[in-house]
Amino acid sequence: MRISEVMARLGIEKIRITGGEPLLRPRVEDLIAGLSKINGIRSISMTTNGLFLAEKADLLKRCGLQSVNISLDTFKAGRFRAMCGVDGLHKVLNSILAADNAGLKVKVNMVVVRGWNDDEVIDFATFARERRIIVRFIEFMPLDGSGIWSPELVVSKSEIISRIRSEIVDIEASRIVEDNCATAKEAASAPAKLYSFADGKGTVGFIASMTEPFCAQCDRVRITSDGKLFTCLFENPGHDIKFLLRNGKTDQEIANFIMESIRKKPEGIISIIRSKALRPTLNLMHTIGG
Repeated sequence: MRISEVMARLGIEKIRITGGEPLLRPRVEDLIAGLSKINGIRSISMTTNGLFLAEKADLLKRCGLQSVNISLDTFKAGRFRAMCGVDGLHKVLNSILAADNAGLKVKVNMVVVRGWNDDEVIDFATFARERRIIVRFIEFMPLDGSGIWSPELVVSKSEIISRIRSEIVDIEASRIVEDNCATAKEAASAPAKLYSFADGKGTVGFIASMTEPFCAQCDRVRITSDGKLFTCLFENPGHDIKFLLRNGKTDQEIANFIMESIRKKPEGIISIIRSKALRPTLNLMHTIGG
């Protein structure tokens, strides 16, 4: 809460609760309620695996949550179990419905991995059309806990678009912007680029981190559960903000530390691609918010 208050005074307007899995946190709704009262914060969202969302969707909405991104990489129960280590597909699907019914803005995130789930791209695009829920296709990044990432497993945005156009209908860049973007400038910095189906039925998004890196437009910072400030997914080891909290630093000293850390923000994945230094588990996504 204190870091968020300092961030808001520095101009941060949107907060996303991530993890790991944020719904494992006891009374996460109290955290959201507190964040929603901070002056200057106008958007609070959450990224979740959806396993525990259904029973809390209404409560989270009442406490101030506005939108959820639900991670779902397959519609096949056996494949879900193999990829996620738990038999929970039905829970995630129920959570999508419950969140929508609660009035939360819902997006579904699918990380597409060649040979694992890329045969379901059309199913997910069809889901977006039928349910009128934005599905975002995410290129597989070297941030996986399993360490299996390789360039051959990346299914590009252009390949997915080609499949959709071939098997469903044409799609084109949309004038729709992300639901929590108030200005064109904010939309330009949003990681997902949205496309609408030519017949007007549905919208899909693409996060093309590997083939179309957007590092130059990135305006995000992350706070990890162990108190590190990350200005980039590929920054390591991050900046220790917990040390300042535990040692009595003032809000102004914390603000100065944040601004100095942001001034040191690395170039991002573009520089790693350029130097041909990509490798599995550059960072573990579950530790830095995803």
